[in-house]
Amino acid sequence: AEAQAAGGAMADDQAAAGAQPQEEEKPAAPVFGQAGTFSGFAGFAAAGAGGGFGAPAPAKEEAAATEEAAPEEECQAEFTPLVDLDQVETATGEEDEEAVLEYKAKLYRFDTGGSEWKERGVGQCRLLRHKQTGKIRLLMRRDKTLKICANHIVMPGTQLQSHDGNDKAWVWSTPDFAEDELTNEVFCIRFGSVERAQEFKAKFEEAMEVNAKLLAEEGGAAEAAPAEEKKPGPEDLVEQLEAAKVEEKEEAEGEGDGDKPEETA
Repeated sequence: AEAQAAGGAMADDQAAAGAQPQEEEKPAAPVFGQAGTFSGFAGFAAAGAGGGFGAPAPAKEEAAATEEAAPEEECQAEFTPLVDLDQVETATGEEDEEAVLEYKAKLYRFDTGGSEWKERGVGQCRLLRHKQTGKIRLLMRRDKTLKICANHIVMPGTQLQSHDGNDKAWVWSTPDFAEDELTNEVFCIRFGSVERAQEFKAKFEEAMEVNAKLLAEEGGAAEAAPAEEKKPGPEDLVEQLEAAKVEEKEEAEGEGDGDKPEETA
């Protein structure tokens, strides 16, 4: 057994002696030349401590930058207009009136030719009372353009009717002066809420009563006023002068007949 063990050991030694030594593997050469010294993102962090890309700007440099940046200055240039236009005050006719009611609404008028409703405009509908006479009128202007949509006195006896059962809309007929000439119109006005529509109706009916009293007083005052005596005009003076001339001529002819001598046979 010992001889076999010694023989096996000798065989292992011979195999080891016959085997050629293996060379150590060398690192592969870099493709783009020598190997770089890049050490990863840690280099940026290390460089940041010395004022690299990641380092904040010093406080002194920031202060200097803010001092150098001058604030924006306003333009002090003055431009004179080529044409001087005088300011003109325009009168709207509402200077002597006060608003009794003012709500935004949409107004329609009934076109009898086409038998259809046409929109007149959207704007502020107002009931205005004159400070001197006390009469109340309805005035409505379009938004932005301020063009008149409706302009008429609230006539006594006007009937407000709901439009197809709509509680927000009222229909009435009245003489209107919005187009600079008196025309009979049928209007339909619609408000944004039922409350505003009801308040408009109440104020409209109050205005009818006020105007009815004022018109009655004006009619009675006109009847009670005595008729002024008619003063002679130019035509009357001419007639009087012609009549005087005729009378003088007749008197002259009568005197001439009496002075004629009698004829002898």
